[in-house]
Amino acid sequence: MHWIQEVSALARRWWIELLRERLNLVFSIAQPAIWLVFFGAGVERAIDTRVIGTDDYISFMLAGIIAFTIVGNGVSAAMPLLWDKETGYLDRLMSMPIARSSVIVSRFVFQVAQQSVQILLVVAVALVLGVRIESGPLGLVVILFAAALLTMSVTAAFSALAYAVPQHGTFFAVVGFISLPLLFMSNAFVPLDAMPGWMSVVARINPLTYAIEAMRILVIEGWSGRVLSSLGVLTIAAAVCLAVGTREFRRQTGDRVRG
Repeated sequence: MHWIQEVSALARRWWIELLRERLNLVFSIAQPAIWLVFFGAGVERAIDTRVIGTDDYISFMLAGIIAFTIVGNGVSAAMPLLWDKETGYLDRLMSMPIARSSVIVSRFVFQVAQQSVQILLVVAVALVLGVRIESGPLGLVVILFAAALLTMSVTAAFSALAYAVPQHGTFFAVVGFISLPLLFMSNAFVPLDAMPGWMSVVARINPLTYAIEAMRILVIEGWSGRVLSSLGVLTIAAAVCLAVGTREFRRQTGDRVRG
């Protein structure tokens, strides 16, 4: 119960910070839906429907927009942790009688909650634009679950980077170098079969690919065994990223408090 209270209190801190920046709150929630409308309308006519396997490009790219949003939010999630480290607030936080794990978990809880609101909004806009989720309401729940696993993977990976680098300049340099390739080296906007061979190989080891595949199948095709296999790979990726993030956090904080 003490650990749950710690997680709740720390997560409440993130919510308070977000609510204080109301303009940031509005744009962060609405941005994915805006991307879906403008990017979908602008690119749809240039897409060969035989390549993507459907004549509804908005349905095809819906999962890609969700993944794009998660990557962006993963960077945003790591930034406060980076500032805490550089300003010394992390040292003060670690001097309190709290579990180190509660700091990381509170950020995940906050990110998943915020991410779920964004996804529900972008799905609502997609439904208005004529998209139909073939797997139904239960499929939407599984989409949120896949998004939560991807959120955990990306947030843990960028958080590990935030704790590993010596200063914020290095963090932003590395993030700027890997974030877009991470997205485009996946099936977010292009099917794996349409990629060059080497790019397809890279995409198949990218966790984004499996999250997008699970969500896309649920939207376009409905229920399939490939959804379970994709979720299985995504779960493993989330566990690995979480382990790396936890290791870097423990290395940064040392043995100051109980784990």
